[in-house]
Amino acid sequence: MTNRRQANNKGNNKQEKVVSKDNRPVQKDLQEAPLSKKDKFNERKQRLLDETQQYMYQQSSKFSTVSRNLALGIIGTIWVLTYVDGKLSTPNIWLLFSLIIGLLFLLVDVVHYFWDAISYQRETYQLDKYKNQSELDNLHETQMDSINKRSHRFIVAKFCILMLVSLSFAIGLFLKSTLV
Repeated sequence: MTNRRQANNKGNNKQEKVVSKDNRPVQKDLQEAPLSKKDKFNERKQRLLDETQQYMYQQSSKFSTVSRNLALGIIGTIWVLTYVDGKLSTPNIWLLFSLIIGLLFLLVDVVHYFWDAISYQRETYQLDKYKNQSELDNLHETQMDSINKRSHRFIVAKFCILMLVSLSFAIGLFLKSTLV
């Protein structure tokens, strides 16, 4: 979801020009009405949504960095284990499987970030085309929700792939160490 900020005019003084009976301008101070309970609820809900989104983006970024490093570490370790005496030997089936799935993980990672970047950029350009609040709420918010849900599914898929890579790597490493 994107930010649906409402203007917070609480406690703002405004000057309004008023004309007296003899048509002379008179300044009149107006105090805006306090926010209703529903407005306060929506304002708090928006603030919590913003905080939650910020936390989600931070955690997603950390997850991506750590998982990418783990996948690259596994791929590098497999390379070191299979490149012996200047020759590339075939790793055991578990290490080979881990290598292939690790490369698949990196491919899924690239597709995820490319697709999200294109989607967010397209939606940024769409913002100029929206003419009213209803279009923002119905079209933009719906599209952003769809992008966020897709991104969440990618993160879950990458986690599952990473667990598969790690498990097969651990089994392959165990088998290689017992055969040596």
